[in-house]
Amino acid sequence: MERYVRLNWQDVVKQAIKRRKEERLTQDQLAILAGISKPTLNSFEQAHTTLKLESAMKILRVLGLN
Repeated sequence: MERYVRLNWQDVVKQAIKRRKEERLTQDQLAILAGISKPTLNSFEQAHTTLKLESAMKILRVLGLN
């Protein structure tokens, strides 16, 4: 049985930004911890949909949101 989940990308990004700020992480710090570039993190936080899923998952994993 296949199951489809609808994802509200804007809400995911807002939650991630909120968590980053709660953890008092700068964008530079989060990018380093996630192993991605700062421009990639900026793209994520601007909710660009052309971001690689792998990069988004790295960010969410560091923030405990995966």
